[in-house]
Amino acid sequence: MSLNWGILATGTIARTLAAAVLKTPGNTLRAVASRSQAAADRFATDFGGIRAHGSYEALLADKDVDVIYVATPHTDHATWAIRALEAGKHVLCEKPAGLNHAEVMAMVHAARRSGRFFMEAFMYRCHPQTRMVKRLIDSGAIGEVRHIAANFGYRTAFAESSRLFSNALAGGGILDVGCYPVSLARLVTGAEPMSVHGTGHLGSTGVDEWASALLGFSGGVSAQVATATRVNLDNSARISGTSGFIHLPSPWLPVDKEGNWSFSLTTQSGTDVIHGGNKPLYTFEVEAVARAIGRGDCECADMNWQDSLGNARVLDSWRASIGLEYIAEKAPTHRGPLVPLRTMPQGTPAAAGTIRRAGVPGLDKPVSSLVMGCDNQPNASHAAVMWDHFFEQGGNTFDTGFVYGNGLMEQFLGHWHRQRGVREEMVIIGKGAHTPHCYPEYVAQQLDISLDRMQTDQVDIYFLHRDNTDIPVGEFIDALNAEVARGRIRVFGGSNWTLARTREANAWAASHGKQGFSAISNNFSLARMVNRIWPGTEASSTPEWREYLAGSQLALMPWSSQARGFFTHWVDAVLAEQGKRGSGLTRVEPTVEELRHTWFADDNFERRRRAFALANERGTSAINIALAWVLHQPFPVFPLVGPRNLDELDSCINALQIALSAEEHRWLDLQVDER
Repeated sequence: MSLNWGILATGTIARTLAAAVLKTPGNTLRAVASRSQAAADRFATDFGGIRAHGSYEALLADKDVDVIYVATPHTDHATWAIRALEAGKHVLCEKPAGLNHAEVMAMVHAARRSGRFFMEAFMYRCHPQTRMVKRLIDSGAIGEVRHIAANFGYRTAFAESSRLFSNALAGGGILDVGCYPVSLARLVTGAEPMSVHGTGHLGSTGVDEWASALLGFSGGVSAQVATATRVNLDNSARISGTSGFIHLPSPWLPVDKEGNWSFSLTTQSGTDVIHGGNKPLYTFEVEAVARAIGRGDCECADMNWQDSLGNARVLDSWRASIGLEYIAEKAPTHRGPLVPLRTMPQGTPAAAGTIRRAGVPGLDKPVSSLVMGCDNQPNASHAAVMWDHFFEQGGNTFDTGFVYGNGLMEQFLGHWHRQRGVREEMVIIGKGAHTPHCYPEYVAQQLDISLDRMQTDQVDIYFLHRDNTDIPVGEFIDALNAEVARGRIRVFGGSNWTLARTREANAWAASHGKQGFSAISNNFSLARMVNRIWPGTEASSTPEWREYLAGSQLALMPWSSQARGFFTHWVDAVLAEQGKRGSGLTRVEPTVEELRHTWFADDNFERRRRAFALANERGTSAINIALAWVLHQPFPVFPLVGPRNLDELDSCINALQIALSAEEHRWLDLQVDER
């Protein structure tokens, strides 16, 4: 297969890759792009008069280009890789793929949606030396791996304006070259580390000038990695096993001037030197990309998507352990969307794959049929990627609370909407007066703080996060109406209120000429909440609750609408005594203990069995069937969802396209035996 390459940016590494393309049969260097036409012209002349574009956008629009190599500074990798993928181009992106795991997740998501090839450019992974090392380890040549020691660092003169020392450009050693030893340790073990403990020195510009980390893998396997921009390291790697070790004198740039490579294997039988070579270094990477694309693959086995995601997570942990956060990652100064937000014009009907909207009594804005739960974001970068995609797909409603993340989630949401200028289209759900502060006087006190955190002067929907039955309902209704009068709340309701107290509250409001509850936010899912997940929580799944909601048309905004993983295959692993805790990506992860305590019951297992059976018939997932069941009710329902990644978010959105018949709906809930 013949591939036409375009080079995006004109720095040193761009020239290196361009030269490799010229030396690789079947690959043609077609075009280059720079932000400056003069720079593009110079590069084009140096490489045989190829096409020169004075903007990156022009390269993306070049119909003669099949593959784009993104060689910009770190901070621009995600943006231009995503834009190239969306333009229908295959992408090889210089390492690190993104600043953090969230950006890499967005890049992988864009590749999956576009059906195009994407790879992070760890050239050494494609080299015969690395492949040989991996084969020897897998064959047991050094026994069981016990320890990896790997370094990549250099000393360069300090220059505040250099990208290597710029916090704004994500400088420092960890992202620039520390990613290599981390990548090798993960390749050798074939696993993700269970722990990351780092140390390092942050210079005057706030980036790491030297750093090291100890990675702990299962079975006691350890890896010691080090990097630097101000210290010369030996830049070697040693992999030690129970019966020998491998020493790589040049793991990252394996070849000498003649193109030869070698490393040593030491066992009880002695030391052997393994060698090879005779091809230019980067041609192996170009060939790997071309082979994968030629086969129709979107990933390369040498460095697949999960590998890039895993590497990014370790680098995040390493940086966090030494206190390194970039300006573009901090909530107050966080960058805007990776690509410009593309939203549906107001009033546009929701197309397939987008989120429809409906009304809530008393609220003058439409509410998206899925509500983004904002209680589990690990950082501002992850929140931004998730919320941008949700908003682009028509989701405009966000649920947060005074106690979530000790206020951090409200802050994330405030910075996010302010940076994007979308507050008027958003519906913000706020919650306060949580136990032990469940008293009317705390409504105003906590709203003062919440509104400041969220950088807004009102919340659209406000829920009392818990109830206090020692307080007459009228005192709560008066406190809430006072905030409506001040313009700080539009409509309100109760979260985790019983049916009796909800009836009483609205009856009291009606008899006193006051505004009453417009919505309720209790648990409601296909799986019955057998035991409370958290103290003071309530469900609205009883027949009496459903009858009341249908008659009153009070809006229900249920939390744990998908029963926190009960309708996934995780349950099968738990039943087989193999299940583990959640992935740890977000702040609030379901646990095995919670799963068993809250949902395990015979009737729920039968609901789960039926959901899987119907999912198999429909070609979807059981968790989508469960969410579709929640959405198809005889009263307004706006499920709160808490996806941990973009794939889970897309899965939730897909549930909107599932239509259930009345018979299927009753059958799933065990109201009938047959359908």
